[in-house]
Amino acid sequence: MKEKECTCPILRALEKKGLRWNPETEEIEYTKRWRAKRGENYISLIIPNEISYLNREDFNDKDNELWESGNYFRTTDEAKKYLDEFKRILKGRTLDNEV
Repeated sequence: MKEKECTCPILRALEKKGLRWNPETEEIEYTKRWRAKRGENYISLIIPNEISYLNREDFNDKDNELWESGNYFRTTDEAKKYLDEFKRILKGRTLDNEV
């Protein structure tokens, strides 16, 4: 089912900027994944060691791979929010048992 088109001017303006209002959390959220501009910094994680790396965006192969994989964050705090979830997923692996 297609969602009803938004008629509220404020919500339409948010949508144009790649944002949306989440009524459950009462916060504005991004609807598009953020990517740094050339020369700006971003954070990536090495999950088992809980290490976060500050990277400079050059749009090289490494930057592209990290962005495409989703291991690409605006801030260290944002990256830390996902770290525990990543570790939980890895510890709960079950695909190994499918032979």
